[in-house]
Amino acid sequence: MLQLYYLFLSILLLLTIITIVSSQSCPNLCNGRGRCNKDTRECICFEGYTGGDCSLRLCPFSIAWTDQSIGIDQAHNLAECSNMGTCDRISGQCVCRMGFEGQACERQSCPGSNCNGQGKCEAMYYYTYSKDLGLGPYYSYTTNWDAHKIYGCNCNSEWFGPDCSQKKCPTGDDPMTGNGANTATNPIQYNEQQKLICKAGGGTFTVSFRGEITIPIAYNAKLNIFQAAFEDLKTVGSGKTIMTLVNSASQICSDNGNTVVIEFQQSFGSLPLIVPNFKNLFFRDAISIASVVASKIKDGTKENEFCSNRGLCDQSTGVCTCSTNYDTSDGYLNKGTRGDCGRPTTTIQTCPGATVCSGHGSCAGNPTFKCTCYNGFTGADCSLKVCPKDVSWFTLPSAENVAHIAEQVECSNAGICDKSSGKCTCLAGYSGQACQILDCVDSTCSGHGTCLTMKDLAKRSTVNGVLPNPLFDYGSIPNNPTTWDALKIKGCLCDTGYSGYDCSLRQCPTGDNPDTTFQDDEMQVITCKDTDMSGSIVLSFKEEKTTTLLPQSTTDDVRKALQNLFGINLVTVQMFNGTTTNTLCSQTRFNQFSIQFNTEHGDLPLLVVSPTSITSIKVVESVAGTKEQITCSGRGTCNELTGECKCFQGYSSSNGMGGVGTIADCGYIEPGGTPDTQIT
Repeated sequence: MLQLYYLFLSILLLLTIITIVSSQSCPNLCNGRGRCNKDTRECICFEGYTGGDCSLRLCPFSIAWTDQSIGIDQAHNLAECSNMGTCDRISGQCVCRMGFEGQACERQSCPGSNCNGQGKCEAMYYYTYSKDLGLGPYYSYTTNWDAHKIYGCNCNSEWFGPDCSQKKCPTGDDPMTGNGANTATNPIQYNEQQKLICKAGGGTFTVSFRGEITIPIAYNAKLNIFQAAFEDLKTVGSGKTIMTLVNSASQICSDNGNTVVIEFQQSFGSLPLIVPNFKNLFFRDAISIASVVASKIKDGTKENEFCSNRGLCDQSTGVCTCSTNYDTSDGYLNKGTRGDCGRPTTTIQTCPGATVCSGHGSCAGNPTFKCTCYNGFTGADCSLKVCPKDVSWFTLPSAENVAHIAEQVECSNAGICDKSSGKCTCLAGYSGQACQILDCVDSTCSGHGTCLTMKDLAKRSTVNGVLPNPLFDYGSIPNNPTTWDALKIKGCLCDTGYSGYDCSLRQCPTGDNPDTTFQDDEMQVITCKDTDMSGSIVLSFKEEKTTTLLPQSTTDDVRKALQNLFGINLVTVQMFNGTTTNTLCSQTRFNQFSIQFNTEHGDLPLLVVSPTSITSIKVVESVAGTKEQITCSGRGTCNELTGECKCFQGYSSSNGMGGVGTIADCGYIEPGGTPDTQIT
């Protein structure tokens, strides 16, 4: 019998322990994805998980494409899915906006299904390495927010355009210019001449031209060996240079330095410098320093225009349609295979065009018969239209970490120009006459927001729901390379109750966690004195303004005025600190009204007072709010498609103060039984 008694006590003790432990358990025991704080019944989720029971997944974060500045020029902060996609809370994977990719939607997709197979898809950061050093110094692009985010097409040599879909036509010298007939208006033109000075006593070197690099060349190579290696480059071509070794030298390099002069016969215009690499050259005495130095003797002054500026280029085929009385040449007015319209087939007596310069330009007359097109027109006969220009989206930096500032290009390198209409056809996601805007995915933001530039988004940036003073700004300094996108990138500012990069998601109700205790409601105190009691007062909370209050307004008047605001549900207004007259202001003393925020939780912004003819009035925070204002009160999970909370067992809709109500925030502990009766 005694054994049965002890068994009964043991079972009772076990049930008591189970009840105590159960009452201290967290929702769904955090699904094994978090740590349970049994004092507050709150789940502290492990990395990558979220929600009141840690059942939801977080998606990867990266630098935001668009966001609201958190200070002066402090935008592009970390954001889930880079603010360019939505998070699948089940899988933890971002669903990116079309045209963007990466685990966090952090980078652009290259157009044309990866540059139409005619180029490389590269980030701005890597594109810098492709610069021809013969065109000037190399600049890196590493520190700007878009260095690893904006991707574009680095097209192969014969192709161009934002998606490498346009083919280059042959270029050549204008056959009607440069004959010296008039030294002022038509001076003689010259081929480019450069020289190399090589000092070495052993080893090999290479040179590159327009990105192509020669095979290694011995220091003691004869001129014909060097010339063959140089002309073997695709960017030069066999038989297309004239080379001379100065002072009857027998080899390319010597102890004192030999000089080779190179004249380009088929590459016209001002050319990039030859770029030598002499790291494998040396002197046997180990004291002298080997070198190869390139420089210009004569800058090329001949034109290097598509179709020699005497024909029109079909950019879909890369073939020139020559103007009447012009044909392909050898570059020197003779019949040839360049395909460049560089040979007159008869004596030229007029400018190109069915009508002279197509009526869109002026003719220079004899001897050049060259069209000078009016603004908005281009082409050999001025029959083509120019498209709007703006700074390029994908470009080489013009200085260290400086891009998108100086160069103006048609369609901003984010669209293709229709030369017949002069209008840009923009790539997906871009808008504006020059494709200069990276736009919102939907101009109406799914009907639940406003599409604004980064600069305007900054102006609407808030601190705890209140616009800051002074206003945050972004891009106030013109041509600032770190805020170049202030007027060029747009994002959605969502209406209250909506979220997401396109405002397509619904926000769930927020509230106080009913399981946390010893927390305070926010309390603020208004102190007012008005000697003639004739003024007026307007209160503002998070940009919402009350109706006009009077010095004689009562606590009930103030309560009703505040509760009529969109952002306030329930407040308690009382006379405070010895105030005996139920009027907001007093003629002879400072009256005080306390305002307790019962349903708006957390540390709230101060009420803003806008007085008219009031002697003295101010607002101070008496008690800072410490209650939570969190999604589904931390006692449920949010369905972002519907904006509805799915409450955990034992919780339901509250009145915002822990009691039963209609807010649907899971902030009410249901009577009877213990919530979440699972055993730890």
